[in-house]
Amino acid sequence: MDSVVWHDRPELDEPVALISFLGWNDGGEAASMAVAHAREALSAAPLATLDHEEYADFQVTRPDIVVDGGGARHIDWPSTDLAYTTIGARDIVFVLGDEPRLKWRSFVSELASTLKSVGVEKAALLGAFVGQVPHTLPVPIIGVASEGDREHFDLLPSSYSGPTGIVGVLNGMLPAHGIEVVGLWAATPHYLAGNENPKAAQALLTKAEMVLDVDLGAHKLLPEVDDWVERVSDAMEGSDELRGYVENLEATAPDLDVDEGDLVDEIERFLRDGDS
Repeated sequence: MDSVVWHDRPELDEPVALISFLGWNDGGEAASMAVAHAREALSAAPLATLDHEEYADFQVTRPDIVVDGGGARHIDWPSTDLAYTTIGARDIVFVLGDEPRLKWRSFVSELASTLKSVGVEKAALLGAFVGQVPHTLPVPIIGVASEGDREHFDLLPSSYSGPTGIVGVLNGMLPAHGIEVVGLWAATPHYLAGNENPKAAQALLTKAEMVLDVDLGAHKLLPEVDDWVERVSDAMEGSDELRGYVENLEATAPDLDVDEGDLVDEIERFLRDGDS
């Protein structure tokens, strides 16, 4: 079944792709935030929608009822959306969607075919995971790529072995479809896992700009990053225990032996409620 609905069929000149998915691959929603920000900042136009009728479990990823400004109701189904724009001499395709639940190999084949049909031969795949890293230090970016690419783009190597999400599957399968890929994964603080992380999103976009040799508007996220850092710092000022925990994490994260539960609840409650 062909699940692709085309909104436009432009003639693109050697386009590159920036790809992320919501869900298991998206700690702190950093990867999806990065692609959504770049797509909006660069005024990308709709290209195609890959319908998830064949790939979703709607009892797990449920559609939404949406009421528009005129009061009309419609159903917003899970999907993968493709958009495109031109930045200088470079065309770029953005891919952002819900992680599919079913038929991943078929999904990858259909997405790859769609990308190839508009000329995409290189892609940066963005993901984010929750780890024992402090928010005060630069965001570690792990590279799933050839050794040469990791060294060239100053990426940390990955030795991970275990269950993976759709981003990991795409990283392994897209090359067989003729698309060169570099996987970029941001490590996000485990004690902020329930909140959006614009600092990690900005770090991913900055590295993706190097990989794809294109301006993705990473610098435009800096105001959100500054606001986020300020709010987290305010939360830490209200708790000597939390401040001490982060300071210890900076130096000895793998060896910490503290009760994290109350600290996680405290900072997540602060960030959720804001100044109210």
